Amino acid sequence: MLLKFSKSDILNSTLVYPETGALGYTILTRSHFIRNSDKDSDTENEDVNGETRRTTIYNKLGEVIAEIGWKGKQPIEIVISKEKIIGAKGMFGCSSAILSHNVLGIPTRFDTEYFWMAAPDALTLLDYDSNQTKGSFHTNSMRVGERFIAAPIPSLGHDYLEFEMHPLASTEELLVSFILMEVLRRSRFNLHTDSSDRSRLWRSTPLANWGRRLRRKSI
Repeated sequence: MLLKFSKSDILNSTLVYPETGALGYTILTRSHFIRNSDKDSDTENEDVNGETRRTTIYNKLGEVIAEIGWKGKQPIEIVISKEKIIGAKGMFGCSSAILSHNVLGIPTRFDTEYFWMAAPDALTLLDYDSNQTKGSFHTNSMRVGERFIAAPIPSLGHDYLEFEMHPLASTEELLVSFILMEVLRRSRFNLHTDSSDRSRLWRSTPLANWGRRLRRKSI
């Protein structure tokens, strides 16, 4: 499946099928603040007031198919169809994570050999057993035939989410786990900073090739 984001803000964007331009999904996020009533108003500040947000995913018919409740950048409640999950841990597997300085691999809950692999320049869904890429997030990219190339300047390209379906995972689950991992990736690698000095190694080496080279450690 291939979906194109209409905006660079993945939490507020429509997703369309690029082949036809037809609407696939809509992602909307709304925020508000909750004041801690136990604190004296004269001493309250941003640290004691909690910002909560709710990300809602709609299908093409406008029906809600999934929701993510946030407190700051932390997911605190996830709803997929009728399943309610508390916190992000319930969305991922219990097997060991893959850790290194520039790569974070988190196992999925639907397949013990499927890992979301996050790096400064990429987010990939990897089948660890076969070392095959099953999903990729192409940021600021241009589509040339069946390939994606990086746009020569920022904002010239589009963001694309590409993944193969899995018999044990719904599209809704793949979308939710992608959002959680992309938010984590941006936070972990501080992607708001200048990225002009990114290593050429990460640009030229497929992330899947690193799967076998990394050792697993407990989270």
